[in-house]
Amino acid sequence: MLRSILTSKGSQSVGLAILVFGTSFSSHTDAAPTFAGGVNAGMVAIPQLDECSGLVASRNNVGVLWAHNDSGDDARIFALSTQGLFLGIYELTNGGTHVDYEDIAIGPGPIPNVAYLYVGDIGDNNADRKNIRVYQIPEPAVYARQQAAPPTRDLKGVRRIILTYPDGARNAEALFMDPVNGDLFIVTKETTTSHIYTATQAALNSGNKVELTHVRSIAFDVPSAADMSVTGREIIIRQEDFARLWTRTNGQSVSAALAATPVTVPVIGRPVESNGEAIAFDAEGNGYFTLSEASAATPLYYFARTSSDGARPTQALVAAGTAWKFLDAGGDQGTAWRQPDFNDATWSTGEAQFGYGDGDEQTVVSYGGNANNKRLTTYFRKQFVVNQAACLEAVMLKLLVDDGAAVFLNGTEIARYQLAANAGFNTPASASQPDSLEDTWLSFPVAPGRLVQGTNILAVEVHQAGAVDPDLSFDLQLTAKESGAIHFVDWAVLNGVATLTLCGPSGATVMLQTSTNLAGWSNLGSVQLVNGSATFITPPLSGPSPRFFRAAQ
Repeated sequence: MLRSILTSKGSQSVGLAILVFGTSFSSHTDAAPTFAGGVNAGMVAIPQLDECSGLVASRNNVGVLWAHNDSGDDARIFALSTQGLFLGIYELTNGGTHVDYEDIAIGPGPIPNVAYLYVGDIGDNNADRKNIRVYQIPEPAVYARQQAAPPTRDLKGVRRIILTYPDGARNAEALFMDPVNGDLFIVTKETTTSHIYTATQAALNSGNKVELTHVRSIAFDVPSAADMSVTGREIIIRQEDFARLWTRTNGQSVSAALAATPVTVPVIGRPVESNGEAIAFDAEGNGYFTLSEASAATPLYYFARTSSDGARPTQALVAAGTAWKFLDAGGDQGTAWRQPDFNDATWSTGEAQFGYGDGDEQTVVSYGGNANNKRLTTYFRKQFVVNQAACLEAVMLKLLVDDGAAVFLNGTEIARYQLAANAGFNTPASASQPDSLEDTWLSFPVAPGRLVQGTNILAVEVHQAGAVDPDLSFDLQLTAKESGAIHFVDWAVLNGVATLTLCGPSGATVMLQTSTNLAGWSNLGSVQLVNGSATFITPPLSGPSPRFFRAAQ
């Protein structure tokens, strides 16, 4: 596929034009995905988590999994690392009876830029419950450093949604959510043939009582867990001794995807992983985890994708919980502090989360001497380095803030939340952050081209909603993905030697060719893309001008 023709920057001895045949790379191919056998990613030795039934990977907290016990130990979920380390207990304080948690999912919810956990109180061994329940919870921030002293915290914003089957009570242990449209799916636990029911995102968000809709029946014996990849392209369902995976094409409904023939994917199974109930894709969808409910000390297994249809990796340009410069002295800082060349040498340094009043701060900032007349604005700056900025796309800002903020990248505004466009240093945030969102990541896509090669600067002003507001919080992540297609981003010729810089998916091997007439092409060699980019230096070139180059996998 012809992507672009670029003109040379000039040459001492040979004209240069770049003819780019870019090969697009998709996260999906027609071939069935394949996965390696499970490897022990780490031991889960959490005394309180002794009967794990549900598992899901966080989308916003890097390297974090959420898990819960089976019946008899409800009303709490556990955060653990992808190496099995204990990171904390999070309690559901919503009133009512908690009967039998069986699975957990993650996906959209009422607020568009927030990820929600969905805890399924759906077990019904005797098939006699008049209704079942799902708990919808804004996903809280979790940090790897919590392993040193795992906290026990109340979850905020827990919402109980009552679900009923249209055709009578059923037992279920498997639940998943479509990340594309936010619909929730429940897979009943029955022999030979199981049934799929759904609740739409609109129904989940609009009411506390929802009647499920039957989607279809599938040939699957006693399913115990399910999950859907972050892209919405793959659905996995397991029982103790086997798992099946369905692939979904663009625009296809979940029902239609489940009508196709699945492929078998590996699990450990008995006797090594007895009572293996939990399964979850990793945050990228490039593999999946399983966990047994057999005991409080059990291996966390990971099954890595071996086919080439995986997702492009996400890079953390600015990670959660890292160091920032900050100014908490108040006063009008104007706009110069947002610019890359501003000198912040006199500012303080600390690690996120920043804030006061909540007790979970890594760095406490000052609000001044008067609790009834706090400073309204606190300023933050962060320097970070980007290599091959032109090779990055899908840049995403994730912001944790209480109450409002404006975010600038290299002097240009990239996000504003609960803060007027013309806000000054003494302008309060336009609203108080709800308790349910005070410890939750808010996601904002960043327009392409905002990153620069080399040093970049983030500048953030955080505003309180009022001078007597009791708490403040701030942290920020910035992520990006590698380019999904091979393309040239830089080129130069000196003394007949061309230096070509390419972008594309990591690991791809790219063939470089040259021509003087666009008709006959000769091979120059190949190069493998590392971390999404590579530089190729040609042998000395001679002959007619201009000279053309192309790259293809």
